[in-house]
This record gives sequence, C-alpha cells and structure tokens, in this order.
Amino acid sequence: MGKMNVTPIDEVNWGLYAWQMPDDSLVMDDEGGYLSIPSMKGDIRQIKKLKEAAKHYGLEEGHPIFFAGHRPVDSEELEIQRQRLELGLVPDVLDTPAMLEYFKEMKEMKLG
Repeated sequence: MGKMNVTPIDEVNWGLYAWQMPDDSLVMDDEGGYLSIPSMKGDIRQIKKLKEAAKHYGLEEGHPIFFAGHRPVDSEELEIQRQRLELGLVPDVLDTPAMLEYFKEMKEMKLG
C-alpha cells in the first residue's frame, strides 16, 4: 500500500504556540513545562511574545508551531483529566469538539 497524504484539519481556532527547534523537538524547562503561549491561530502579538521569550532564553534557532485545541494545564487539572480518561470520559471538559461528539453518541445510544 502506498503512502496516504493526510491533511490535518483544525477543529478550533484557539490553542497554543510552542517553540520548536530545527530537530522538531519542543523546548521544555527542567520541570517539563513547554516554552509556549496560549493564542488564537495567527495572532501576531502572541507569536511575537513567544519569539521574544525564545530570544531571551538564548534560542537563536527554531520557530513557533501552533497546536489547535491545546491549552496549558496545571498538575491538578492534569490528574483530573487522567481520572476522566480512565473512566471512559472525555478528559478535558473544555474540549468542545470532543464534548459535542460525546453528547451526540450518548443521544444516539439513548443514554442522555
């Protein structure tokens, strides 16, 4: 079977920009936090802030990369999301497309 061309489609216009190095790795601090900023897709002001932060930390290479639908969460919220996932629920209640799909499935199964 040959290679398939897949084009991802962003379901939402919000997310976050993270700093990606030329080797495709994302910049993280010692605690596992990414060099990132919440943003709407294409928000030049937020992209500029991220570029300035990268320069402040001595990063001369790399570029911002957008992750649609992603947002920063703290360790407490991450644990709640893990628990929801283990229960078979949508981990992030703020993931609107996933929640809409969940409600649609519940209605189709006459469970909600």
